[in-house]
Amino acid sequence: MKKFLVLILICCVAFCPKLAMSGCSMSSTPNEIAKNYENVAKGYTVDAKKGVEGDSITFDFKSEKTFNSIVLKEKGDNITNYELYANGEMFYKSDFIGKYKYCSHKPVTAKSVTLKVVGCDKEWSIKDFEAYNIVNTAKDNFEVMSYLIVDRAYKLDEDTAQLMKHTTQFNLFGSVYLDKDGHLHFQDFIIDGESVEGKTALAKAAENVRKYNPNATIVYTILGNLDITGDGLDTQGRHTEAMGKNADTLVKECLEVMDEFGLDGISFDYEYPHTMKAHNTYGKFLEKLKKAMPEGKKLSAAFSMWNLTVAGCFPHSKLKYLDSLEIMTYDGFDDRGNHASFYEMCANAMYQLQSKGIDMSKVHLGLPFYSRPADRAAYWGDYAGVAQKLGVWNNSIVEEINVDGKVYQEKCYYNCRQMIYDKTCYALDIKLGGVMIWHFTCDTTDSELSLYGAISEAIQSRK
Repeated sequence: MKKFLVLILICCVAFCPKLAMSGCSMSSTPNEIAKNYENVAKGYTVDAKKGVEGDSITFDFKSEKTFNSIVLKEKGDNITNYELYANGEMFYKSDFIGKYKYCSHKPVTAKSVTLKVVGCDKEWSIKDFEAYNIVNTAKDNFEVMSYLIVDRAYKLDEDTAQLMKHTTQFNLFGSVYLDKDGHLHFQDFIIDGESVEGKTALAKAAENVRKYNPNATIVYTILGNLDITGDGLDTQGRHTEAMGKNADTLVKECLEVMDEFGLDGISFDYEYPHTMKAHNTYGKFLEKLKKAMPEGKKLSAAFSMWNLTVAGCFPHSKLKYLDSLEIMTYDGFDDRGNHASFYEMCANAMYQLQSKGIDMSKVHLGLPFYSRPADRAAYWGDYAGVAQKLGVWNNSIVEEINVDGKVYQEKCYYNCRQMIYDKTCYALDIKLGGVMIWHFTCDTTDSELSLYGAISEAIQSRK
């Protein structure tokens, strides 16, 4: 899903996430939080609001308050490492604050909170501070959806299966491809040195998911980025042909595959339509497919931010035919080269969608279990390989990366356990439909560092 991004950058430069969200930006806590929960820090006093590296400031509430979520706002974006203390003990740590940072943690009861700035680029200044005690936002229908690559699902075992209990829906990915005529094709695999037919691989993948998580919904993803039949079309051209004049054939075969493997739904990862005509063709096709699907079967699609927020984007009137919108809030680099920072790819991204009138109860916030380098090179690193080095609090690490044979050292940005916890709490608190993970087997089986564990803990904290 991610690695296809490089192929479409040339035609999508004008629609990068930064530009797509360059209008009004988020500056205050969403109403779902601010209007439903008391800001227990309201009226705080503070000894200072500016400082340099090593300085601390204390927010005094005047009386004891209980809280599990703190909002920090910075003037500028200079803080690079900070810690929060209450009653003399550190209870939270992270890297950047910037315009808006939502810090979620176990409940704390205290009269004050101290912010210690461990690292900064230059003199910093705090704009505002809020604190909330958020409860009862975890609803039973909150989805934890994971993409699961078929050849990896084919080899699931007891070790990786322990992570499966955290997931409510799996999107089996990398197996089924469409051609311009609307026919579906199955990708064959080489697994442990042996050739495995595509249908066999998909069947075994679904069987393993059912074995290790019998309650999970299983959806299969249809791709159109490969020239299976030698049509010579690009990804958009192939989708437009298949979903336009050959829509009836594609609908029929989509339903046949779903029925043949006993799956619960269909998903599309169309990266990316970039013309109004292509978007409209896609929307009309999804409407046609949904109307043909049996009751109870799910239809979803992955979207980048610009797919939904710029002029000529996907027609919003067609979103009602989707059961969920998998928002790819990653690979959206901020000014520091961080591809999935809290502000740009969570708080402000969700604000942008809401401001467009999108039904947020269908939105699944994308969570990356992988890294991207600060220089935006075509490199994706699995969290599992560096989890021990990152620990609970750190999002960045310098890695040796290999891009087209060039090997060099570069800072790579992940979402650590704390960041995943923060984003999941935020998704719950602003009433999103769920979270979406790319992808399942990137996580570590270390229970202390597992990102799926962080998601589950966040959900439990809001019950």
